Amino acid sequence: MSIVFMGTPEWAIPSLKAAVESGIEVSAVFTQPDRLVGRKRELAPSPVKQYALEQNIPVYTPENADSKDTIGVVTSLSPELILVCAYGQILTQQFLDIPDIGCFNLHFSFLPSLRGASPVQNAISSGLKTTGVSLQKIVLRLDSGPLVVCSREIEILNDDTTPTLGSKLSEVSGN
Repeated sequence: MSIVFMGTPEWAIPSLKAAVESGIEVSAVFTQPDRLVGRKRELAPSPVKQYALEQNIPVYTPENADSKDTIGVVTSLSPELILVCAYGQILTQQFLDIPDIGCFNLHFSFLPSLRGASPVQNAISSGLKTTGVSLQKIVLRLDSGPLVVCSREIEILNDDTTPTLGSKLSEVSGN
């Protein structure tokens, strides 16, 4: 099986690493373009790009995943499956139709609750006691596709912050 992985922040690395270590062929990684960071505003690659390059996986950094060029590249890779974890762009139907099996998203909450881009922050601010990770098939409506599997419950501790809870959930996503 060959897959394309799409992700950007540090939290996406455990799921990419799990795919690599499982022996699945990761034919390419798509991540957000390098951005200016820090006080000196230096150009820096995303954590996922750094990890992928260390693994000798081809990396693409399109500004727009829906561009004709990006659609062409992904189509030419003939992925059976596309796995997304915190990529940062919404995919169009044309993109979703590329892989044979489909596009799947790792989402850091138990869907359908806490849809959207900030489920970790929302779990903490809502006072939830537990959360988890959902794997869902991607459809055009955000975080609305059928669920494939959910993780076990992860306790949200009183002193959890977005970074600590996000790190826990990212490790769970790798499993």
